Amino acid sequence: MGVMKTAAVKGIIPAGNKVSELRSNLLRLITETPLVLEERFGGDGLAAVSEIFRRLGEQDAKAMKERLGFGNTLQDSVDAWKVIGHIMGSKMEVNMVDKNRVVANHSFCPQYELFKELGKLHYCEFACWPYVDSVAEGMQQLQEIWTILNILLSVLILSG
Repeated sequence: MGVMKTAAVKGIIPAGNKVSELRSNLLRLITETPLVLEERFGGDGLAAVSEIFRRLGEQDAKAMKERLGFGNTLQDSVDAWKVIGHIMGSKMEVNMVDKNRVVANHSFCPQYELFKELGKLHYCEFACWPYVDSVAEGMQQLQEIWTILNILLSVLILSG
C-alpha cells in the first residue's frame, strides 16, 4: 500500500486534502441534483431543486449567525458572501464602498464552470440563485444587491 493510501486508511488526511475532497463532492452534488431531477421530472424537478437550495440557504444563514456570530448588518451579509465563496473555492473581491453600498467582483465560480461544461448554465437559476437569495434574506440585507447580481449573472450566462 502506498504512503498516501495507508495514511488515508488510518484517517491521517491533511486538512487541505480534506477540504479539496469535500469541495469536490459538494460541487458534484450541486451539479448532479438538477441533472437528475430535470431528467426525471422536467420543470417540476427544477422547481424542487430551487426549493432544496432555498432551504439550504436559509439553514446556512441561520447557522452562520449562530456559529459565527453574524448579525443583520450589511457588513455581516458581505462577510457571509465571503465565507460561502471561500468554502466553494470561488475567486472574488467583495468590498464595502460605503455603509450602504457593496461592490463585488466575482471573477471565478467553480460551479458556474461545471454547469458551463455541461451546457447547463441555466442551472445557476435553480441551484445557486435560490441559495444566495435565501442567505441574503436570512441576513436581512442585500436582497436588492443579490437581485441585481442575479440580473448581471443572467446577462453573463446569456452572452457566454
